[in-house]
Formats: sequence, structure tokens, C-alpha cells
Amino acid sequence: MASILYAWEFGANLGHVGPFMPLAQELRQAGHEVHWAVTQPAAVGDFLARNDFTWLAAPTMPEVTRPGPPLSYADILLRFGYADPRALFGLVGGWRETMRLTGARLVLADHAPTALLAARSLGTPVMLFSNGFTAPPRHSPLPNMRPWLQVSGQTLGELDRAALSSVNAVLARYGCAQMQHLAELFDVAEEALVTFPELDHYPDRGPARYWGSLPSAGTGQPVTWPAVGNRRIFAYLRAESPHHEAVLAALHALGRAAAIYFPNMPPALAAKYSAAHLSYLDQPADIEQMTREADLAITYASLATTTAFLLAGKPLLLLPGHLEQFMVARRVEEMGAGLLVNPEKPPGDLRGVLADLMDNPSWRANATAFAAKYAAFDQQAVIGNLVRRIGEMLDGTTASKGTP
Repeated sequence: MASILYAWEFGANLGHVGPFMPLAQELRQAGHEVHWAVTQPAAVGDFLARNDFTWLAAPTMPEVTRPGPPLSYADILLRFGYADPRALFGLVGGWRETMRLTGARLVLADHAPTALLAARSLGTPVMLFSNGFTAPPRHSPLPNMRPWLQVSGQTLGELDRAALSSVNAVLARYGCAQMQHLAELFDVAEEALVTFPELDHYPDRGPARYWGSLPSAGTGQPVTWPAVGNRRIFAYLRAESPHHEAVLAALHALGRAAAIYFPNMPPALAAKYSAAHLSYLDQPADIEQMTREADLAITYASLATTTAFLLAGKPLLLLPGHLEQFMVARRVEEMGAGLLVNPEKPPGDLRGVLADLMDNPSWRANATAFAAKYAAFDQQAVIGNLVRRIGEMLDGTTASKGTP
């Protein structure tokens, strides 16, 4: 029926393509042709191939070092080509050609700001498919992403103006109208916030439409729990997860049954923390089983896994490794449904923290309150609603706001 391009520019692993997969399958079932442009083809190729999709490598460039951590979304853009008009022109040209080759009538952009810019230059409508982080509020300048740090409006404005200068230089080369504010980059035909307001990275977003989360595309393996006690912990760790060894040491000392998925875990680490109450998985776990049977989850604060456990009323210990995850973890901690382990500080007594999360009923009560609020929420209905809305956009119900 129509060619649709899923565009993914920033991020890593399956955190973006995984949540989109159920929607892509339904779009294909509806007769659409779904093309993928992905920033990590080596990491996601097997996953896409198993689902009978092909892919293109997204036009990207390596991160450029800048002083300090990123302070706003504009600061992120400046690290990936937006500080140099020539570099940005090259990236936009790559995205334009990707859209031409796939014959895309609609772009579904997931953390792909340069795809937004390319689509604007072509007049192609866009649905901004976002978990919240990738669709900053339309403030000028774009807001401070580190509210625990004092960042002046002048600093934020300078970041916006630097990125906007490159954006407008590229738009000029394609004969397109100039932007007055960087936030206009995110003015698209449709914004789909596939999250909940309590987990939005920007708590001060203002009025917005939240679609809710999508179901998991994963088909993990069933887990046989260690036969120790009646309390269970599920842990999903990575080598890049801050304080991952401190967590393993705490689980080892705690003595509660735990199922641990740690991809490419160093054998020496597994041997060091081997115990009868710890089960190390060599494949991803069945997440539905885990949310049903575990009393507590330990994750690196990926939004999909975090949301799944909250919808099941289970508290979490969160080990964010980068800013996007840190912002999610802060929202969970603010609602009293879990605790954040700051990656920049010593981990402290994690054994005591885990014991409190399991034994103090307030954590479970707050997570259960979230689950109760969304008890009638139907993740499958979200897919149907999105497919219907995409069909309306393809039929011309909504004109692109990005048309030059």
C-alpha cells in the first residue's frame, strides 16, 4: 500500500528497534512496506533478519568531544555533526537519498533528528515516534536536561543558536524556509509519545498526548528459579552498566534467589560470584514470566523493561549508564517505586538497599499504585491505534508541518 521508513540515528543495542518491532509487523500485515535505516546494523541485523526485515545503515558520524556532559538536546546535536554546516549537509544528503531509494511516503523517526531535517527539506511527512527523550518540549531555548545542575538561559541559548546556524545553512542550500528557533526541528505532522506521563523524561512538558507503551517484541527463554526461599530477583546487567560488579556482590551476599541475564559476562566474574541461589542465563529471559514471578527487578533503566515491571507493580533498582536512562530512573525514584544508583558516586551498601526494596512494603505499594492506574491499559490497542493513525496520515488526513 505505501512505503514507510523507520529512521533511527542515535542510541545503541535493541532499545529503539525492539519496541518498534510489534508496530512494524502490524504495518506489514496491513500491507505497508516497512524499510529500516538503523545506526547499529551489526548490533540489530540478526534481530531484523529473524523478523524477515532488511535494513540500510543510517547516515551518522562519530561523536565529537565537547567540554563537559551534554546539557540540552542542542548540546547532543552539536556532538554529532550540527556544529559543522558541511558535516550536517553531508548527513542530510545521506538521509535524503535513503528516503528516495526507499520511496518513503512517511518517515517514522525514532531518535533521528537529522532524518527530521531531511524530511523537512523534501516535504515528506513525519511521525515523531518517541519515548519522550527524543522529542524535547518546544521551548526556546531547548530545556536543560540536567535539572540538578544550574544552567543559565544564556548558556542554553548559545547551544541552540550554534546548532540552529548549521540547520539553517543546510535548509538554505535546499531552498527551504529558515527556522526561527531550533525547537521547530521537532514540528512534524504527528508526535507519538509512546510512554506514560509519569515516565516522561521532561516532567515539565505541559499538555501532551501519551499513547502508552508498546508490548515487548522479545521472545525470551523460560527461567527455572533457584530453589531458595520464596522471594525472587531478576537482574538485567551489562558490562557497561555502572557498578555491575557491586550488584553481583550484593546479590551473592543477600542469599535470595536471583535470575541474572548478563550478555557476554566475563567468565571470571561469573566464577567469582557463583552460588546456588544465583542463576546466570545465557539467553534473554521471558520478560512476561519475570514481571509475573520476580519480586524485584534490577536493570540499567531501559524504558521498555522499566515500564514492564512498573505495569506489573514491581519495584526496581536502576543502574543508568547514560543521560536518557538517568532521566527515566529519576522519574521512577520520584514516584517512590524504585531507587537510582548514581553512576558517578560510590554504590554504597547495595545489599542493604536490595533488602529494603524487597522487604519495605512502601516500594511495592508505590509500584502497585502505578500498575493500578493503568490496569485497563491495553498495549495491543496502542499498536492498532498507531496503525490506524499512520493510515490516516498516508491518506492525507494530516499535512506535514515540515513542508518547506
